Amino acid sequence: MNTTLKKAALAAALATASLSATAAESHIKVYTNVDTTLALMKADGSALPDLITLAHIPGQGLNAHTERVRIYTNDESKDIEVRLTAEPSLVLRSGGGTPIPLAVSLNKKRLTVAAQDFLASEIYDGGLPGASVVMDLQIGQATRAPITVAGEYEGIVSVAMVQKTGAP
Repeated sequence: MNTTLKKAALAAALATASLSATAAESHIKVYTNVDTTLALMKADGSALPDLITLAHIPGQGLNAHTERVRIYTNDESKDIEVRLTAEPSLVLRSGGGTPIPLAVSLNKKRLTVAAQDFLASEIYDGGLPGASVVMDLQIGQATRAPITVAGEYEGIVSVAMVQKTGAP
């Protein structure tokens, strides 16, 4: 009887071990922001990064960051209005200090909070259906100058696009 009990206990232990080995779970949060008319994405169609790092050169300021992008659309015949939702700047995480204004440009056009037209005839060439020509999205220090207060700076750049309703 003792041998039978030992075998049953061993079988139960093995079953428990095998259950716990296959019970591992992974949870991945997935996010998307869907606009059925427009999207600003990397030139290859992948998402823009959520975070970029601007390199600082002591005594000079910040190097600009450039992403190669396209405007993807459901209607290549319509012009696009592009603007910033707010004037971007970097501020010290710890507070205080002077904000560092940022400049943002798309296809060498400086973006501001005022909408600017990107004409369909200039940005859509039919090379890739539903996608504009490749353009540079550049983010950098508005006026490159030395930064005199050390610390970690952060800010948000928000680009808004609207497909114009009228014919170009």
